[in-house]
Amino acid sequence: MNSTRDNHNCQSKQRSPESRRSALGLLKATILASSLLLVGNALAEQVSIQFSQTFPGGGTVTGLIVGEDLNGDGRLYSVASPLADFLGIEGGGEEVTYASVRIEGVLGQTVTNVFDASVADINDPSNFFWGFAYNIDGGTIGDDPDEGLAFAPLAPSTSYIVGELFSPAFGNDFFNTPLTTCGLVDDNICAGIATLDPVDPFPNFELLFSTTSAAPIVTHELLRYTFEQDGFDGGASIRGTISGRDLDGDGRIYSASPPVSGALGVPTGDEVVFAQVEILGVEPQPIRNVQDLITDPIDSFAAFFFLASVNVAGDQLGDEPGEGLSIAPFSPSTSVVIGDAASPIFFPSFDDEELTTCGDDALGCSALVSLVPDAEAETGARLVGLQRSHAPVALTPAPLVINGTFSGHWFNKVPSGEGIVTQVIRDGRVIAYWLTYDASGQQIWVGGVGRREGLKMIFDNLVVTNGGMFNADAPVVIDREFVGRMEIEFFDCDNGIVRSQIDNMPRTMEIGRLTGLSSLECVR
Repeated sequence: MNSTRDNHNCQSKQRSPESRRSALGLLKATILASSLLLVGNALAEQVSIQFSQTFPGGGTVTGLIVGEDLNGDGRLYSVASPLADFLGIEGGGEEVTYASVRIEGVLGQTVTNVFDASVADINDPSNFFWGFAYNIDGGTIGDDPDEGLAFAPLAPSTSYIVGELFSPAFGNDFFNTPLTTCGLVDDNICAGIATLDPVDPFPNFELLFSTTSAAPIVTHELLRYTFEQDGFDGGASIRGTISGRDLDGDGRIYSASPPVSGALGVPTGDEVVFAQVEILGVEPQPIRNVQDLITDPIDSFAAFFFLASVNVAGDQLGDEPGEGLSIAPFSPSTSVVIGDAASPIFFPSFDDEELTTCGDDALGCSALVSLVPDAEAETGARLVGLQRSHAPVALTPAPLVINGTFSGHWFNKVPSGEGIVTQVIRDGRVIAYWLTYDASGQQIWVGGVGRREGLKMIFDNLVVTNGGMFNADAPVVIDREFVGRMEIEFFDCDNGIVRSQIDNMPRTMEIGRLTGLSSLECVR
């Protein structure tokens, strides 16, 4: 690093002990530095959020949102144009790719609503009243005025509405009260369920049932992976995603339906929440298989052949014994089977050669199994197509993402009196204050505004200040000196490492969590 730092050619200055001790100076410098530091647009963030809420009388709502922060503003946003026009907000967005909700114990039967952008995007007329707005800040859904959910199919239907943003379109007509932000006070009504029957002319309706809830909405950010594979002997290829939570801390996300568990002698499990795969090169194409374990839980008939065992630290799927995936609808269908763990679900019933772990070129580790119903067949289905591939199944993992749960205080694991304060901003940037010492043992506070990249916080320009004054009667010009850069990489929710170069001196420091923010829980 040259002594001439940044584009402003700031020259090195002698720092006084008094200025190093000035917390006020650092705070002012951080605010000013935010306008100077070059922070690029955040990379698109792919996330999966599971949420749940209780209703009076024992009813529950469980839901899922999957999407990608395409514009880097720190939220997932998709709102149907008619709903947006009515509310005077921006329509479209198209960042939410899939969402579902299951309502139980409220209406005497289970109700499910599903939004799938691959079937009908947010601007399709069938999604006239749908909307999703969620800030990726680690908080609950609907705890900010600009958040909300509208799972609202055209009547006859049962809708689930959350939060203040969409309340003007639904609150008074459906619930006789405006919906507010969730979690501010215990009696805030922030969500409701309503059953409607259509009445001519459209879009009039008769309200058959409504209920509201003041309970907070609990959210969990899921581990999410994408996978892809080609090399099938018939020219096909696959790509997909899988989301879930490592609830038992064994380093994998695992789910097996009771029929699979019984047939294979493996444990049941319910850690996977959502899986989908797209198959190209098999007619009719593309084929898309979806396993939504919110609308169809692991013990439902729709999940009969489902198995998923994914090691969270791997970069391939099915390359280790006991790992694999079966997304297998009832025939007529084409199923995707990966790895030796899933192989016995279809092999040797339909072919004598079982699948192996990926990397064994002899037999292949994946198969596309096309079946049609056949009452005379022993299995009830007849094999009409089979393709195999021994190519690696590339797995792109994101075990954790830097979000609001990583805001807090962190300490140097080697006792030194040092610490770092981090804060994740809603727009995707991050702030850090490093409480440390210079070579002579004098206190020095270093701060800056940075960006997120995966599990890293990166600060290209760090600043120290002098010239501040406590309780100044007039504005004070704060001198800012750019001194180096820093990268914080997190291994899990509570541990990380700092790599820095300050005043041309490289350094590493292992850190641990000292505090987190109230109501934000980092879940591994």
